[in-house]
Amino acid sequence: MPDAGISRHAVEVGLLAGLGNLFIFNHFMPHIADIRQAQPNDRDIEKSERTALYIGIGWTILVTAYTQKAETFAIAGGILAAVDWGFKHANAVNPTSGRVGNPAAQDANVYPLPDYTEGTG
Repeated sequence: MPDAGISRHAVEVGLLAGLGNLFIFNHFMPHIADIRQAQPNDRDIEKSERTALYIGIGWTILVTAYTQKAETFAIAGGILAAVDWGFKHANAVNPTSGRVGNPAAQDANVYPLPDYTEGTG
């Protein structure tokens, strides 16, 4: 009988492969709380994140090639993308402001407005 619809086992394997991606990032990366306390865009953190991403991509492709199901790839790849985005965002946060970006650079092109209160009266 031909396969009709989404395979239950493909979804289960996709979730397990996504869990494997989480373990890969857990191995190669420090905790997100530690990353948020480091200076933004730290090169060592970016290298570790890139290594974890490449190994996660390889793991996802390997599992997908074994199952040959698009559902497995979509679930495992989605989990991999979400985890990678979380670590990239944590590495971009400035620890002094708690926001992404440099607060000093945001005010670099702002000039004070003239005081218009003198001439009124």
